[in-house]
Amino acid sequence: GGIGQPLSLLMGMDTNVKELSIFDLNVAMVPPEGVAADLSHLERKCKVKGYVMEVGKNPIDFLEECLTGCDLVLIPAGMPRKPGMTRDDLFKVNADIAKGIVEACAKYCPKAVLGMIVNPVNSVVPAMAELYKKKGL
Repeated sequence: GGIGQPLSLLMGMDTNVKELSIFDLNVAMVPPEGVAADLSHLERKCKVKGYVMEVGKNPIDFLEECLTGCDLVLIPAGMPRKPGMTRDDLFKVNADIAKGIVEACAKYCPKAVLGMIVNPVNSVVPAMAELYKKKGL
């Protein structure tokens, strides 16, 4: 998307990054496998793999391989705010999306640092921090 693809490019160019996992839903404009293929052409090589999940599925059931061993997980996720949509409406949609990914991170890479780019960020991030606390992390 508008943030995830350029962020993936920057991460792929960083010499500290040895392996990069790209995850998105099957409705993404550019499938994660395509993003991974594009990144494989970078002069600086790192291992890149794309992972896809169908809309409506639970991330915890699909992200074990993608997240296991991760030290850093960047989450540019969620829907943009649409005309007439309140911040509460946006929170309900995007917090649910973030929750699935954060629960998968708690299970498969509990020591990873999570960076969330999910609006409304000042509401979603504290809610996800509470979720982590409840899991003892």
